[in-house]
Amino acid sequence: MWLSIMQRLANIFKAKAHTAVDQLENPVEMSKLAVAELEKAINDATEAFSIALANHKKWDRELQQATLASENWKQKAKMAIGQANEELAKKALIEKSNEDKKMTEYTAIFQKSEKDIKTLRQNLDSLQFKLKEMKAKQSVLEAKAKNAEAQGKIAKQLQGIGTGALSNFQRYEDKINEMADQSEAMQESLFSQKQLEREFDQLESNVQVANDLDILKMEMQNEEQKKKEKLEEKKMETLSIKLASQTVPLKQVKQILAPKEEKLKNFFGDK
Repeated sequence: MWLSIMQRLANIFKAKAHTAVDQLENPVEMSKLAVAELEKAINDATEAFSIALANHKKWDRELQQATLASENWKQKAKMAIGQANEELAKKALIEKSNEDKKMTEYTAIFQKSEKDIKTLRQNLDSLQFKLKEMKAKQSVLEAKAKNAEAQGKIAKQLQGIGTGALSNFQRYEDKINEMADQSEAMQESLFSQKQLEREFDQLESNVQVANDLDILKMEMQNEEQKKKEKLEEKKMETLSIKLASQTVPLKQVKQILAPKEEKLKNFFGDK
């Protein structure tokens, strides 16, 4: 008899325990919790997006500064050449080469950051769209939950949906971690250079600086030559106007033009 009583008490305890668990797993409350968790996930994603956007703007500023610095060093090199100081011009061109390298690096980082921001924006928009859908279905889910309180099958289905949501969340978390690892690996690969590569880069930089110096000197020579030619043209035009406005003996004209012709012969070479 005592054994039978104990068995019945155990059955009652189990029944009470199942009832308590069912009350704790209220579908309405669980759905609200899912919405709250998704809202928190969106807030975290929004914060991450803001940080990524701030970094993106930072790289943009760094790129613009490197571009301006490169142009500034080029102008300084011109100034040094104008003062016949080639050593100072070479130093300026070395600095310009360093800024050009920064421009290349910052451009790659900026473009990568731009793609990351686009991906984050798409993911954030997707989460916000799902949140709107969940909130729109909230009242419908509450009505269904009230009608299904006495149905164990529906309770199991809701429990299965909860398990599926956790599984999906875990899958999203793994995917985000994978994306973060890939991004970190790409950044490390971008900034890491071997010693041999650095030496070759330095060699190429020195060659480029020498070439830039020659090109810059040639440009300045051409500019100076054009200035001289324009000055001579203006002088000849002025002389022609004066000759046309007054009568001058042929001998006097030859005396006026003789020095000009001699200068032109000396400038272009007497052939």
